[in-house]
Amino acid sequence: MFAGIIGAFVGAVSGFFIGRYFSKLGGMCPLLCNPKISTIYFALLGFLLAYNKF
Repeated sequence: MFAGIIGAFVGAVSGFFIGRYFSKLGGMCPLLCNPKISTIYFALLGFLLAYNKF
C-alpha cells in the first residue's frame, strides 16, 4: 500500500508538470492540456502501476 501512495505522488507531480507544459503549447488533447485532469490521471496511473508491482 505504501508503494501505491508513493507511485500516486510521483504520478501526480509528473502529471502536473506535463499538464503545465502542454497547456503552454496550446495542444488539442484535453487530457494533457489541463493540469488538473492530467494530475489526477497520472496519479491514478502511478498508483495502479506501483500497487501492482509490490
